[in-house]
Amino acid sequence: MASPTDWARVIGTTIVQHTREEELATFRKFKIFAMLESSGNVVMNQSGRGFDWNVRYRNAPVSGNTGDTPRTFSRINMWKRAELPWRGFTSTDAVYRRELLENRGQQALVDVAGKMASRLQESLEMHLSYQPYKDGNAANAENDFHGMDSFLNYSGTVDESNAKVAEPRSSSNTADRYGFPDDTYAGLSTKLGYYGGGRINATTGTWPNVPVDSELDFYSPVVINYNASSFNAAGNKNWKSNCIFAIREGIHQCKRNDTKESQIDMVVLDRQLYIQFLNQYADKERIQITKEGGLKAMGFSDVTTLDGVEVCSEYACPAGRGYGLSIGNMELRCLENQLFVAEGPFFDEETQAYRYACSSLGNLRFRSPRNFFLLAPVTAAA
Repeated sequence: MASPTDWARVIGTTIVQHTREEELATFRKFKIFAMLESSGNVVMNQSGRGFDWNVRYRNAPVSGNTGDTPRTFSRINMWKRAELPWRGFTSTDAVYRRELLENRGQQALVDVAGKMASRLQESLEMHLSYQPYKDGNAANAENDFHGMDSFLNYSGTVDESNAKVAEPRSSSNTADRYGFPDDTYAGLSTKLGYYGGGRINATTGTWPNVPVDSELDFYSPVVINYNASSFNAAGNKNWKSNCIFAIREGIHQCKRNDTKESQIDMVVLDRQLYIQFLNQYADKERIQITKEGGLKAMGFSDVTTLDGVEVCSEYACPAGRGYGLSIGNMELRCLENQLFVAEGPFFDEETQAYRYACSSLGNLRFRSPRNFFLLAPVTAAA
């Protein structure tokens, strides 16, 4: 029979490796992470003080030529540089030597030391599930990932009655269907027209309903005002009446990006919004499509489809909001070779405590905000 000293020595000299075994299970617990993992968009073993990438914001100018027209040549910069830092979290706990000795045998109602690493990982998992929605630029959010709210801020609505292609109203209008993007993500502005651009082959109409130069909206997400009275003939100004119209608007306006990889893969709603959507979306209207590698195929049952796009809810989704995601334009980047790293136990001689830690270092990357949309009650600046 082991002595109390042997028991303490085993705990103090053996690291519990729970996180490596549960890595895939961690990704599959949450819908966005499950989609990222299944798409191969989780990147480990990164390095550097941060990370950056080039965003192409314009095309080369094109001019007419009959075959003998003189041509002019000049260098053209087509890229802007986006840059983000690493962010991280840690969860810690400790068990004192006396507590360790007391917590054994039939008197141990809870295995405090033996399950320490698992409990710390679970705490980090729950915290990480909120990160895809976080605003990493917000005050007191210096350790949060740069989630979708990092680029989905808006100022008023796009004035659909204005002769200009993308003009904000001085104050929001309940008839306008689109919020005016106005944020900064990875050092670049999401504001419509901030880098120039205008209509293409059109004299009237407003964004996003007319073709525009890539400079105008290469970094601008679509913000859908689901309270817009113009969504339905009755002029109702609420989610219940407008939800199908608003989701459909976001899905199809993001198809202006043309490529398969840039289209919307999933829409995530606050739970109350999702319930109201299901109540409005009658069974006879549904065509249940199970996408290869989609959420249904992964075992998530609380998923339906609209226009071929999976619509679902997550408890971490902020109240009153919905998000349209293009998974092919997202990445979860990690500095370590795994999402969570368990450390310890380390014995502190002074306090006679065994200390445990579990940590995560990384960030999310969105290649361009233009591949995503927000559903919100746009009545004022966010």
